[in-house]
This record gives sequence, structure tokens and C-alpha cells, in this order.
Amino acid sequence: MVVRIDTLKIHKSRSPWKWKRGLISILFTCFFVQSNAQTLQGYIEEAVQNNPQIKALQYTYEASLEKVNEAGSLPNTRIGAGYFVSEPETRTGAQKARFSASQPFPWFGTLKAKKEKEVSAGEVLKNDLRILQAKIALDVKKQYYDLYALKAKKKILKEQKLLLEKYKELSISEVTNNKASAVDVLMINIAQNQLNNTTEILKGKIFNTEASFNKILDRDGFEALVVPDNLFMPDEEPTLTIDEITYHPELLKYDALDQMIIAAQKVNGKERLPGLSVGVDYVVVEERPDMNFSDNGKDIIMPMVSFSIPLFSKRFKSRGKQFELQQESHLQQRAFEQNRLEEILEKAINDRITARIKYTTQIKNIEQSKQAERVALSVYQTGMLDFDELLKIQEMILDFEIEKIEAIKDYFMQTAILNYLSN
Repeated sequence: MVVRIDTLKIHKSRSPWKWKRGLISILFTCFFVQSNAQTLQGYIEEAVQNNPQIKALQYTYEASLEKVNEAGSLPNTRIGAGYFVSEPETRTGAQKARFSASQPFPWFGTLKAKKEKEVSAGEVLKNDLRILQAKIALDVKKQYYDLYALKAKKKILKEQKLLLEKYKELSISEVTNNKASAVDVLMINIAQNQLNNTTEILKGKIFNTEASFNKILDRDGFEALVVPDNLFMPDEEPTLTIDEITYHPELLKYDALDQMIIAAQKVNGKERLPGLSVGVDYVVVEERPDMNFSDNGKDIIMPMVSFSIPLFSKRFKSRGKQFELQQESHLQQRAFEQNRLEEILEKAINDRITARIKYTTQIKNIEQSKQAERVALSVYQTGMLDFDELLKIQEMILDFEIEKIEAIKDYFMQTAILNYLSN
């Protein structure tokens, strides 16, 4: 299946205001994503340009192009020389030495068939290069969104730390006014300790992710990486049109392999035909000293034409059978890969919908939790509420913020997978 994402498709049933509001939202989202995608696109280009595996495959592909010239060349010219140890006598004199030269020629169209075979082999490598570039781009996007999520969480934890400081000041003030106990202050200290522990663990994860990111970019050392402070989910889900994933590079690979086998079958058929060789023999003849006639010591020139006939065709039949089995193998592998890609596609679509649902839920939870926080805070200041309840509410808000960040990350992760599958 192929996914085509049409973010600007507007249904006729919408009202004019909804249409305008949806279009404005989409344009804003596209502008934001484009401004941040510039950095992401830069990372992708850097990774593709620096990746050693891509460079190695590129050199292999260029080498395959040279094989086309090699396949179109004639076989080596054969040159021979011989000296008669026992000189055969002829009427015109004794033969002293023989020189020969011949040039084999394959059957008509054989060289062209071999060139077509190498061109097909190059197309297989070219398609492999496209697949590798797309996979590296997907890996970069995953690292990018992972790093975004970690840094966004770090920002939330920093805001939480400042809020706990305000709570601590408030609790100390309430203790001074005999409206709260010292236990409230201790509870805040415990919450701060836990928050500091979470922050330090998060710093380690950020460091590891940045190190992995720099590895993908194939940078020599550890360099700073820029990711957006925040990502916004589109207000409306882009329209998805699902067709057969017939033209995905991972499937086209097997089509290219089949074309290479077809070309190899053609070469095999040509090699079953006779080969032609054209040459000439030159024999040096010594003059006979005891005779005087016109052709005495005349050298011999003998043009030659020879044929190579493949009388035993068993190896050609065996090759033909191998090619048929390879084609059947590619057919089955293609079917397996198509099922696998369709499964990934369905999962990505469902996971992206799930991410949007989670995001919407967390937005509601955060809004309602903050309302509860304001009520709890006003009640606490009257001395009627245990401070532990206020901390629980704040912990819930923190969890909801973290879940919201995870939902945004998952949404863009699944979008990256869908874009990979739609290439």
C-alpha cells in the first residue's frame, strides 16, 4: 500500500467558516513545520552525504557502470608464434617459424545482451542506494524527534522546579503563620529531590541521544544539535489515501532483479549459439640453396575462419533452470515484503491516530488539573487542605505534560514512517 498525505484536501460539506479556519490552521502548521524542517532537512542531507555505507554503495554503483563498457568489449585477440625444431620440408623450402593471429567474435547481439545485463545490475544497485538513503533519512528523523521529546521534558521539569520553589516559599509562610506544619516543607523537599533525580537521569538520556545522533551524522566529535523547543500537532488530521505499495523502492528492488535475470537469460541464449573467429597464419620458409625457381623460399600466408560450436548444452539448460527458480524466489520475496510494508503502514496509521487521541486527552487533563490546582491552592491557604493533596495534583499535571510530549513525538514519528512508505 502507498500512503499519499493530502493536507489541503477540503470536503465540500464544510461550512465556509470551518473551511477558512481549517485552511488557516493548516497554513500555520505548514509554516511552522517548514521552519523547523529546514534544520531537520539539513541534518538529513548531512547524514546522507557523510554516511560511509552510502559512499561505499555509490562507489559500487559507479563500478557497475564501468562494467557496461567491459561487457561490450570483444574477447582478447590471440597471437601466437612457434619455431620448428624439426623443420618440415616443402617444395619451396623448409618451414622455419610460424606466426598466427586471430580475433574471436561472439554471435550477433551477444555483446549488446551482456551490456544490457550489466545495466540491469546497475539499476539494482541504484535502487538499493535509494532505499539506503530513505532509511538513513528515517533514522535521522527518529533521532530528531527523540531529542525533541527529551529536551521538551527537560523544559517541563525546569518549570516544575520553579513551581516547587514557589510552593516551598508558600508553605514556609504558612508554617510561620501557624496555618501549616513542617511536614509540608519536608514533602516539598522530597518532591524536589525526586525532581532533581529525574532531571539528572534525563540529562544522561539527552547526552546518549545526542551522541547517537552525531554518529548517524558521522561527525568527528560531539557537536551541539538544534531541535525545536516545541512541536505543534495539526488541528485536523491530514487526509490519507491508501493504494497498493507497488512502487516503493523496497519492492521495486525485486522488479530490478527480475529485469537483470531476464537480461541474463538473453545472454545465456546467445552463448548457446556458435562463435566465429577470424585470423591469419604466417609461415616463414627458408630458400632451398640447391634449386632456382620463382617460388623458392616464398613465405606462406593462410587466412583462417573457425567456429566454436557448443555441442554440450547441459550447462546452458542448467543456467536457464536456475534463472527460473530465482525469478520464483523473487516473486515470493516481493509478496512477503509487500505484506510486511502493508503491516507497517497499517500500524503507523493506527499509531498516529492513537497519538492524536492521547494528545487531545492530555490537553483536557492538563486544563482540568490546573483548575483543580487553583482550587486546591486557594483552599490550602485557608488551612483546610493537606499540602500533600496539592503536590499530588501537581504531580498529575507533570505526568500529563510528559504524556502530551510523548504523544507529539509519536505523532511525528509515525508521520515520518508514513512518508518513508509513500516514497
